[in-house]
Amino acid sequence: MTHFFLFIGILFSSLKAAAQALPIIEKNGQQYYQYQLQDGQTLYQLQALTKLDADQLLVLNPGLERGVVPGNNLIFPVQRGTIYHKVQPDQTLFAVSRKYEVPVDSLMRWNPSAKAGLKVGQSLRIQNAILPFDAAQPHVAATQSSSTFPHKLTDTVIRHTVLEKETLYFISKRYMVSIDTLLALNNMNSSRVSPGQQIKVPIQQEKTTNVPIQVIPPAQSGPSAAPLDFPVARKELYNIAVFLPLQLDSSANNNRFVAAAALDYYMGMKMALDSLKKLGFAANVHVFDDNSITTSLEEQLNSPQMLSMDLIFSPLQEKQAKIVATYAKENGIPVVFPVQMPAAIVQMAPNFIAYTTPDALLIQSLAAQIHQQYQGYTVVLINSPIAADQNLEQQFKTAFGKVATTQSKLKLQEATWATYPKFKPVGGPQLLVSFSSDRAKVVGLLKAAALDSNLLVVGQKDWLDYKELDDPAVRNEPFLVALPSYFNYHAAQIIPFHKTYRKRYNADLTKMSCLGYDLTLHIGKQLLGSNTIQQGLISNMSLKTAANGLSIENSAAVVVTYRNAQLLAPKNE
Repeated sequence: MTHFFLFIGILFSSLKAAAQALPIIEKNGQQYYQYQLQDGQTLYQLQALTKLDADQLLVLNPGLERGVVPGNNLIFPVQRGTIYHKVQPDQTLFAVSRKYEVPVDSLMRWNPSAKAGLKVGQSLRIQNAILPFDAAQPHVAATQSSSTFPHKLTDTVIRHTVLEKETLYFISKRYMVSIDTLLALNNMNSSRVSPGQQIKVPIQQEKTTNVPIQVIPPAQSGPSAAPLDFPVARKELYNIAVFLPLQLDSSANNNRFVAAAALDYYMGMKMALDSLKKLGFAANVHVFDDNSITTSLEEQLNSPQMLSMDLIFSPLQEKQAKIVATYAKENGIPVVFPVQMPAAIVQMAPNFIAYTTPDALLIQSLAAQIHQQYQGYTVVLINSPIAADQNLEQQFKTAFGKVATTQSKLKLQEATWATYPKFKPVGGPQLLVSFSSDRAKVVGLLKAAALDSNLLVVGQKDWLDYKELDDPAVRNEPFLVALPSYFNYHAAQIIPFHKTYRKRYNADLTKMSCLGYDLTLHIGKQLLGSNTIQQGLISNMSLKTAANGLSIENSAAVVVTYRNAQLLAPKNE
């Protein structure tokens, strides 16, 4: 309760400066209040102010998903209701009708005495008028209205079990819905809740038709591993925990870029859940803010409800992921890791799933793609003196040599940095393969390829982070690379999904949004019993038990061309 009153005090102080009726603007034929954002406000405070949920605010205010920026304007729908107007000197019936945007004949119908003329001080009843909204006293306008805004209870509803020391305020933050929505949905007269109490929480459904998932580059998977025994048993209703660094608490230490990425992921996840529901998937999805200040990650994990989870989606940050993985290992709960994590975390338990394809399997996919798409080339592997590079080179040689000569005529040639030019006189197109981490050598190799149209470089994913590749001499020189995911706004499967995403959120699609969508959809289909390769927006999934048996790996990858700081359409798309 102390935290609740503290929040109210913060909210009041932040809005005190705006103690006047908000201006009205018109946009796309609709009228909205316009409010200037104040320093220190959070998305939750704006929900409390406007009586809208987070989704509605994000749709109306593009960019708000990136954080609350003081000085920017926020718009939200006007409220209408019945008010009484006191006639001022020299004020006509027409002037009153203009002021409140209602017809003159309606004014006379509501106020029959006005037909004989207006008198100063006369009280006029006005229905369906735009109510003045005082940001310092946001509830005043609503009390004047004879109508209310009904909550739309057409959403998928999950049940949340109230934890020790948990308040309705904390629950509203966790699920990003307003307190009023929770009160209405649960027929509650107050915000008081008790440990163990079941609270219904809405998860908004997608308002558009289902988007067909178009095929992205065919998934390249490595050699067959041990048959997969998916660690979650088939059920009619799953309990799933999702940890995201939403940072919903107001704090100066918050990283708004991390929070924005988490929100993008969350929005993509919600769209995937809507698609899965149409396929018959049912789950209680519990979203936890693993960067919360008021409820620590340890407190969230120690709640009784956590033991009922069938699956946990790991935090996106390593520190939090290790804490959750340790808890899950001790309690035998499977974990899926959305982003790359150290092997020491992923391999804690054999029921842990790494969604990001490991480097070894990326290299296997790269070797397979070269055999499929580059017959007739001379393939030259440039060996590096760096030990870490040599490990990747050995993996490539092993994978390349496993393809039977009946399937491919390519032979692998080996060279050093000093000797690779000797293959130039051979003639014909050449693939120069390098896994070097020496940035100067990489730039030199791309410069050499830029001078010879017969040369195509094959590299590794770390090169995408090299600032040296912004050098104008090599920026436009392409190289082939195997990646866990492929994101390009112009990709065939991205364009229709981007349109749907913008229609729902009025925001641009991001890679994190696609990750949230792909991972949720892929794992959901796996839980529905699909064991085939899953095609996604930016990534594919083909789960295999790791060769060492310590975890489950995603063996799917995409092989694309990188040029001019962007990933281009794959050769076979």
